[in-house]
Amino acid sequence: MLKKYLFFIMMVGLMFIFRSWDRVDIETRGYVLGIAIDEYPPMPYGQNNPGSQEASEEEKRKFESMELDINRPRYAMTIQFPIIKKATMTAASVGGGNSQGSKTWQLTQAGDSFVDMNEEITSRTDLIPYYEHLQSIIISDAVARKGLHDILDFFVRDPEMRRRVKVFISKGEAKRILDVIPKIEDYSAIYLSRLPLNAKVNSRILHETDLGELLISLHSDQDFVLPSVNATKDEIKDCGCAIFKNDRMVGWGDEIDTEVIKLIRDKSLGGIITATSPNDEDGIISLKITNVKTKITPVPQDSGYSFNIDVQIKGNLAEITNQEIHGILTEDFLKKSEMNFSMAVEERCRKVIRKIQEEYGADIFHLNTVLKAEKPAYWKRVKDQWRDIFPTVKTNVHVGIMIRQIGNSR
Repeated sequence: MLKKYLFFIMMVGLMFIFRSWDRVDIETRGYVLGIAIDEYPPMPYGQNNPGSQEASEEEKRKFESMELDINRPRYAMTIQFPIIKKATMTAASVGGGNSQGSKTWQLTQAGDSFVDMNEEITSRTDLIPYYEHLQSIIISDAVARKGLHDILDFFVRDPEMRRRVKVFISKGEAKRILDVIPKIEDYSAIYLSRLPLNAKVNSRILHETDLGELLISLHSDQDFVLPSVNATKDEIKDCGCAIFKNDRMVGWGDEIDTEVIKLIRDKSLGGIITATSPNDEDGIISLKITNVKTKITPVPQDSGYSFNIDVQIKGNLAEITNQEIHGILTEDFLKKSEMNFSMAVEERCRKVIRKIQEEYGADIFHLNTVLKAEKPAYWKRVKDQWRDIFPTVKTNVHVGIMIRQIGNSR
């Protein structure tokens, strides 16, 4: 019996030893909420005006640089620490806006290795950067145009990095986005990470922006899109998408482009469609989307395949403006409205497909995935030439609209 008790005590002791050998006290952790990656040189200034920098700016720049073993600095990484003591503590204080200034500390470090930059930051703070709570990664368009493979290696290998982190492409310096002081949120990185949640009501917002989704696209050699963002001093706007061919950014898509890309890829969660009223050229009708289903079918041609893109949309009549509405909600009006909605969406789809094919040649619609799944023998013959074939592929778009509810009016 004594041996059993001794064995039990030893096992409990070992459990405590193994659980605590690598423990880091919470007081010494710097909870990184956001990361911005810019090209170097020059060092990013963010939202500040370079002409109004303080006298200590030169010393600050020295801190932000580091001695390198090889090469020269290629990137400037900015990380965002929350200043916990300044965080909003009560709901009442939220409504009053942000009167205390920034509640975060942005630290920028230049270097050619993200691991080195991460460690160098510890020479400037008594906190150890901790990435388990990372919310957003912002990459400048200048960096994105040179490719993502090199800069993502650190984020893939670090065990603290979560695959659910949101990834964004900034128009201009990425640090500007972290420097935003939001009106109703303490931290810009969290504010930014929540914007894709509005894709349920706004079809022009990309919502599949996770690091994990990005890695799948890169490893499968797929073209893809990431959300583009811009900012003022206190506001961030999700403003379309950045288009990637392989791992390099090749251009921008506006908000309507983004809406069409999501429709064709069967990724739309909701939103609004507008069209001209069938009764009045100056009248506008709006449809609130409740359900979308898209099917892409390869069709044999003499020289290969074309694609039929069938989009079925159900929704509720949301608004009628610039015309008399009394007594117009007849069956004939609704049928004509469905036709006008269909024609409007079909025309937008054709324009966006033509733009992507002619300007970028990037198969962000993943037509290659359809071929690979449904016509594997043909795909095996053409997969090495697909990037040359895609810009000439013909598509036929058909959009069906069903108005399910017309709402109430008096």
